[in-house]
Amino acid sequence: MRRTRWLVIVSLIILIFTSCSRNTTQTNTVQVSEYVVSKTNLTNTITLSGTVQAREYADIKSLVSGIVKKVNVSKGDNVNAKDVILELDDTEYRLAYIRALQNYETAKNSGSKLLIQQREIELELAKRDLENCKLVSPISGVVSSIDVKQGDLISSGKTIARVVNLEKLYVSASVDEVDYSRIALGQAATVSFDAIEGLAVGARVTYISSEAQTSQGIVVVPIELDLLGVDVPQLRSRLSQAGIDQTQFQQRLQQLRTQGNLAQMPQRQLQSSSQNQSTRIIPGLSCEVNIVTMSKENVLAVPINAVKFSSGKAYVTVKKSDGSTEEREISVGVRTNNFYEVVSGLQEGEVVLVTGRTTTTTTNRTQQMPNVFFRP
Repeated sequence: MRRTRWLVIVSLIILIFTSCSRNTTQTNTVQVSEYVVSKTNLTNTITLSGTVQAREYADIKSLVSGIVKKVNVSKGDNVNAKDVILELDDTEYRLAYIRALQNYETAKNSGSKLLIQQREIELELAKRDLENCKLVSPISGVVSSIDVKQGDLISSGKTIARVVNLEKLYVSASVDEVDYSRIALGQAATVSFDAIEGLAVGARVTYISSEAQTSQGIVVVPIELDLLGVDVPQLRSRLSQAGIDQTQFQQRLQQLRTQGNLAQMPQRQLQSSSQNQSTRIIPGLSCEVNIVTMSKENVLAVPINAVKFSSGKAYVTVKKSDGSTEEREISVGVRTNNFYEVVSGLQEGEVVLVTGRTTTTTTNRTQQMPNVFFRP
């Protein structure tokens, strides 16, 4: 009997808790704030992911076979164009050149015209092979890889090193077809790097593909941006110390980006920016690209939530000095993610009302007592 009574009590407790219900409601509330009409700089940007690439690099290949006699560079070394990277044992090639030279001289003295031409070509080939025993860099840059050592036997056509010019870097990226019409050659951009915290450099769109591609089911258009070597945070700090305000800084930076001309910058700033470019940014780094697709300076603007449209016309609610309000028609220009440009209808200093909407979630718990009869 006692065991039966406890089973009934436990069942009753479970039934009570399962009878609780939870009601969730969402309440939308409208908040109205005031905004003082003022002049500002309006910009629209597109954010893309990209990869740093080298505009100029050289894979150095051996054009003859032979044993490595001397390696003159290591990974990370800076080289100039025509510097000797590696030397092969040229004993056999020197001997071949001497024989070809002797044959040519003999043919000139006693051979026919065709034989002389043949010996002359053989001499040129022997001379070329001898010269190719010294492998030189065709460009100036940094040795990013070298895959041989002294004593190795290498065959003709083998790639033995790569030299990369870190002064000519660009960003390879792709823009979604939805934003394709907003991209144009010469647009300014800012590039930041996951691997280099706090560094952002200027860039400029220099190439837009004439053919779209499909990447993971999405249609994109490949683009390229040349890095300009303008260290944006550093430039802002230096110009601020020089007494140049934010507006002047934006104008100067925009001028540098658009023209790609750094000659207006002091030499000390140029050297610092160039050092950041060549020593910290390297091919293969992933980066984030913010392309400025529209920029207007010193224009009147209001938040987009302050503007209402009716019958193709734009209106705002203006708060007067006596506290009353009026609906006023305005003309709007460009739109950004947050603002409309005001072409006419408002004056600087006037106050407009901005409507915002917030959502509040409320959870109510109610308990219904079950209709249970218990008899001990």
